[in-house]
Amino acid sequence: MSTCRPSPSFHFAYVTNYNDDTVSVIDTRTRKVKATIKTGRGPFEIAVTPDGKYAYVVNKRDNTAQVIKRKTNTIIRTIRVGKSPSDVGTSRKFVYVTNSADNTVSVICIKKQRVVETIKVGKRPIGVTITPQKKGIRTLGFVSNHDSNTISIFDVKHNRVIDTIKAGVGPDQIAFTANSKLAYVTTNDNVLVIGIHSRRILKKIKVGVKPIGVAITPNNKFAYVGNEGDNTVSVIKLLNNKVIATIPVGIKPGIVAITQNSKYAYVANFGENTVSVIRIRDNKVIDTITVGNAASGLAIIPL
Repeated sequence: MSTCRPSPSFHFAYVTNYNDDTVSVIDTRTRKVKATIKTGRGPFEIAVTPDGKYAYVVNKRDNTAQVIKRKTNTIIRTIRVGKSPSDVGTSRKFVYVTNSADNTVSVICIKKQRVVETIKVGKRPIGVTITPQKKGIRTLGFVSNHDSNTISIFDVKHNRVIDTIKAGVGPDQIAFTANSKLAYVTTNDNVLVIGIHSRRILKKIKVGVKPIGVAITPNNKFAYVGNEGDNTVSVIKLLNNKVIATIPVGIKPGIVAITQNSKYAYVANFGENTVSVIRIRDNKVIDTITVGNAASGLAIIPL
């Protein structure tokens, strides 16, 4: 007889503080900083593994990824990756790190906690995200190549690039709908909606100035976009791909992350060392949390 294991609970927001080499750990139930973790030089992005056991942070200034044990909020491993790591994404077995200075993605085996493969992609890869992993649906990774204006698509099973598609000018961050049908990609000018099956741009959505981060609510109703150039967050209703709200936040908002219950959006404000907390039901900023210097990356649930 088999027993059902409960799904991991994700109550903590991890914020990378680029200029003081730390990660702030926020308890999303109290909206208070619970811990501060010392990292390598220039922690830039962070991601949580699907099993809930680890968070992986990439350090841009010393070309490493570090493994945080979430149970104790301690670093248990430092892994050498490529030059100028910029983003990190996870699948069940692997962690993927974009190396923007050498046009590669480092593939880290979660079990072995070491780099097992290196994938060649386009010029200056920035974002990397893995499609939701569902039975019977092929799992893919999307990498935004900022300077070649493309997205490299790789097969997670074999860690090989299978296609390269055009993606506007300066693609940055990527988010997928829960049904693995659509990708939302920030570019210098707008947000692109790309069909995962067709691999074509289906729509361009005008948001704020210089959109960076994009996150989709777990209930698959909304996308939240951090606009670094005008200090706002745009809210897109996925049913019709229309912007329904524009929310003023802190200075230079970038990465956005959504809580597990789809009730709150957390926004890292790179220019003022804070995180804005948006209540999703009325799109109001209900709290501003002080973190470390230059809040660059943010993760709550696995993506």
